[in-house]
Amino acid sequence: MQAGGFTETIWHFIGYLHLADSVARAPVFYEGDPPPPLSPEPPDPGHEPLRGLAFDELVSVPSNIPEMPVSEPPTAAHLAPMPPPASILSLPPPFFRLPVKPLPPPVEEVGWVGHGHSVERVITVEYREADTQVDLGIRQVNLANDRDLVTSDAIRYADGSVVIPPELELGAAFGELVEQANEVAPDGILDMMTVLQADTGDLADWVSARDARWAETGSPNPDGGAPEPAPEGRIVDGVTGGPEPYVPTIIEIAPWRPEETEEASKVTEAEVKHEVVGPTEGVATIAETGLNVQINAAYVFDASEAVGSMMVGGDYYYSRGIVQTNILVDNDHVDIAVSGALAPIVRTAGNEAHNIAEFVVHVSNIDVQGAAATPHWVVDVVFGDFYDVKSIVQFNGLDDNDRTVQAEGGTYYNLGAGGNQQLNLTEIYGIGRYDIIIIGGDYYRGDWIHQYNIMLDPDYATLYSTGSAQDDTSVTTGFNSLTNNARIESYDATAFKPMLDPHHDLMVLLADGATVLTPHADWDLYGSASGRLSILYVGGDYYDLNVITQVNFLIDGDQSIQASAKEGTEQGVGAGGNTAMNEAIIIDPGLLSTSNYLGGDTYEEAVLIQVNIVTDSDTVAIHDTTTLVPELVAFAEHAAQEPEPECPSAPVPDPAQHDHLTSNILV
Repeated sequence: MQAGGFTETIWHFIGYLHLADSVARAPVFYEGDPPPPLSPEPPDPGHEPLRGLAFDELVSVPSNIPEMPVSEPPTAAHLAPMPPPASILSLPPPFFRLPVKPLPPPVEEVGWVGHGHSVERVITVEYREADTQVDLGIRQVNLANDRDLVTSDAIRYADGSVVIPPELELGAAFGELVEQANEVAPDGILDMMTVLQADTGDLADWVSARDARWAETGSPNPDGGAPEPAPEGRIVDGVTGGPEPYVPTIIEIAPWRPEETEEASKVTEAEVKHEVVGPTEGVATIAETGLNVQINAAYVFDASEAVGSMMVGGDYYYSRGIVQTNILVDNDHVDIAVSGALAPIVRTAGNEAHNIAEFVVHVSNIDVQGAAATPHWVVDVVFGDFYDVKSIVQFNGLDDNDRTVQAEGGTYYNLGAGGNQQLNLTEIYGIGRYDIIIIGGDYYRGDWIHQYNIMLDPDYATLYSTGSAQDDTSVTTGFNSLTNNARIESYDATAFKPMLDPHHDLMVLLADGATVLTPHADWDLYGSASGRLSILYVGGDYYDLNVITQVNFLIDGDQSIQASAKEGTEQGVGAGGNTAMNEAIIIDPGLLSTSNYLGGDTYEEAVLIQVNIVTDSDTVAIHDTTTLVPELVAFAEHAAQEPEPECPSAPVPDPAQHDHLTSNILV
């Protein structure tokens, strides 16, 4: 995460959660109902029953009567009428897939006891159809074809034709790099092209198939390899706690640019003068054909399942994975012909390719309870499977094969044919609305990040110069930067607790559509003090998936030709300096409280794949002007001819033009 970037966020997510509204309160315990009143004393046949005493039969007997405290006068609160008893809703019970546990006694026999003397505390249940499923698929695609061609009449072949470099055919070579990237992911993990084209349904099918193999064979991998736990710490290129990657500077890529001083960076926007200032460097031929930027940035905050309590009747699967790949081919060819004492500077190295990954696990020990004391439950019902799937696909594709031909013409000639920018940015926030989630089937949970950078950058630079030792000739074809940065951060309690008989009974009652429940102290579920409890009941499986896929494709085969026949001319070619960056963060608050119960088994794994493949084969030739390449022979011969006289003859005006007042002004 870069300071000042879009990911600089305060992750105090707990303020968004409905759970935080009740954690700080004192827990509400169900202590049972008050005992029934004492029955009257039974009659004793051995004694005469008392009869009403007449006034004259009373005998004055001294008695000690304690003084009673003075009672306060009744207030409006005491005189307020009692609220009417809560009515029991009579909604028709919906049809659910019933668990295998036998049904408890009928609802009519639950909640009413005791010879008509008292009524137990009961919970009324209201059912409604759930409308909170999430099936979100976001695709951001940038495609650009920027093949620039700039020529010069001053540079010709020996036959007099203008030099135009032929286009580079790089499609087949780039296709091989794509196939190489697809082979990075092992069997059982989605490869690059598959995950790029997958929709939310395909992702759910892949997760369920992988987890089914996991439950059957004990391993989610086709080769039977044991699942790995989440690695600890920040991992840079396979090394835990590795150093921060180096990023090339603009001065390295384009040394002819003026370096920004610290004082200049402090100038405010209001102080900037909007003036067009011309170059002061004199005569130059500059070509910047690289410096392209591709950025994918995605952030997901998923607190939809951060509830007070969860009950899962089946198994719980949680898989996390980060797949990162950088592939760079930077085969450059530089040919420079110089005369005199000119010493050109050529830099073809300096490429950087890095993968940064981090799994962060926070342990939560929030202990909450009190659902049994909440008198009214509202249950959102899903008959089948429930989907909370968020998929983000970000793709940048750029074809920037530039061909530039420049000749010194006594001016400052700065040609910018690169500098393209592609940016994708997505932020998703999911906030839960339930106090309790009850799942009849399995719970599939997954957080996956796939990041790929593929760059093909073969550059060709041909220069001719007759400068002196004081002149500058610089060629940079390297300094490309490929970076993948991913973080998965989860907040969970230590583990599920096994489901008890009261939990099975409660799940069956809700599956049967019971509208009246008798509280049980062993439920130990989180409840809301507002008197209303919001519950999601899923009869099937639950899919909770967050998947981010980021891919950058860049083809930048540049060809630059420059020629100068005068001293005091600056030459510069910047064909590299391309940047491809992927940054993804998933924040997944899950089981925050200890009130979570599981009927099956728990499966957890973490996958980390980091691959860097860099091919940098450069050819650099610096020689004198006696061994010129064919493209510059004609220019060199023309530059060596005798200069024109200092006072050239003026053109003779056409007499036919004298009739017009302004006919010879522009001659």
